[in-house]
Amino acid sequence: MSFTTASPQRGATPAGHPDHARATIALAILGIFVTYVPITAVSVALTTIGTDTGASTSGLQWVSDAYVIPMAAAVLSAGVFGDIHGRRRVYLVGMALTILGGVTAGLGSAILDDRALTVLWVGQAIAGLGAGLLIPTTLALIAQAVPDFRSRGKFIGFWSMGLMAGLALGPIFSGSVLEIGEWHWIYAPSTALAVIAAVVALRLLPESPVVEGRRLDWSGQLTATVAIAFSIFGIIEGGEQGWTSWQALLGLIVGAVALAAFLVIERRSEAPLMDLEIFRSTSFSAAGFAGVIAMFSIVGGMFLLSLFLGFVQHLDALEIALRLLFATGLGVAVGPLAAKLMQRFKSMHVLTLGLVIGATGLYSLTSITADTGVWDLGWRLAIFGLGNTTMMTAVTTAAINSVPIRKAGMAAATNTVLRQYGGALGPAILGVVFSHQLAGGATPEDSFAAALITNVALLLVAAVVCVLAARRETHPGGTR
Repeated sequence: MSFTTASPQRGATPAGHPDHARATIALAILGIFVTYVPITAVSVALTTIGTDTGASTSGLQWVSDAYVIPMAAAVLSAGVFGDIHGRRRVYLVGMALTILGGVTAGLGSAILDDRALTVLWVGQAIAGLGAGLLIPTTLALIAQAVPDFRSRGKFIGFWSMGLMAGLALGPIFSGSVLEIGEWHWIYAPSTALAVIAAVVALRLLPESPVVEGRRLDWSGQLTATVAIAFSIFGIIEGGEQGWTSWQALLGLIVGAVALAAFLVIERRSEAPLMDLEIFRSTSFSAAGFAGVIAMFSIVGGMFLLSLFLGFVQHLDALEIALRLLFATGLGVAVGPLAAKLMQRFKSMHVLTLGLVIGATGLYSLTSITADTGVWDLGWRLAIFGLGNTTMMTAVTTAAINSVPIRKAGMAAATNTVLRQYGGALGPAILGVVFSHQLAGGATPEDSFAAALITNVALLLVAAVVCVLAARRETHPGGTR
């Protein structure tokens, strides 16, 4: 493998070095691991953060969404940045933002104790921006290191396991830190790993060639970011302030206008961030909708579970982390089995199965109470985790397989954006349902169950959509 069209950056291993492919793959997996650790690491600390800062449920929603919203917005342009400026440079910028965000959220909130929550949001947003740059860049690095698409699938499987491992170990890191120190230090593990990744990348990661003719659609990026951020803001404020409050109306209206502007811009753009033509594929649209709901379920479900186990069962962060390991740890363990399912069955069918399993797991969790024991909780979480892994293994492949091969990259990027938007919506919408039920006089157990039922219903709707799309795909009148 060689990269003769690009000059290596200072400190990079020459492209022809025999170890550069292994180093690139290892850094890609470490990058996606670092990206997903903060999502669940922060979740198990929400009870502690809320107690220490006096944050309301909406304030804690913003702790999660301040990370996921910039992540979703940055994914759109990260691939283009990599093509224009080189993936090594984008990887390093992503790691630098991750480090800066972790330091800001941790050290900054500790120093400015009276403004800890605000500083925490800012730090989360900076780190989320770095995460958004890293997600598509790490996948592109694997493609760069393994040109043979037949061999590449195995390494993308390792990448997916890195993602699930980040979700699994994030709570353990956070819970362990909280056993010996204050919540400000929960960012130390992921920040330290980001520093290690950046140092190793400076030494070993080769630069990719510049792709001629690529340019960034700034107007599309701006309108997409506004649409994502303001729609989430409107939903959270609607649940907190009321749906007729000026905050909710402002967020929802601006978000809708920005979305409409984005669609117009992308349709007219010569270099769109998102090729809207791919939505003509019924299977792609179904996979996109399923991707939104899958990440909605994972991030939103973890958010709710962390609140319930902390505020209702009065568990500390490490106890919460160990219980969530039934879901996240199983996800890492069964990843290879889910991949084997993909070899025997159509990806859309595997995706449908994952959605149904996820719904089953969440429905079983609606009956837990303050007295539910660890093993009684564990088997329910295990079903939820099995569904999560199956969904995440199948959803990107289902999206890619539903479009012509020349549009596979765009399909993967678009599906990623939709998934991350779903991750931002999860805590926002489920937090609103939970808070609304509590405000109406419901018990915490009933409020938790009502929010989970909302999630279950959405998963089942997504499963039906996938079934219908798969039937149309094989029907004589279908498009494929």
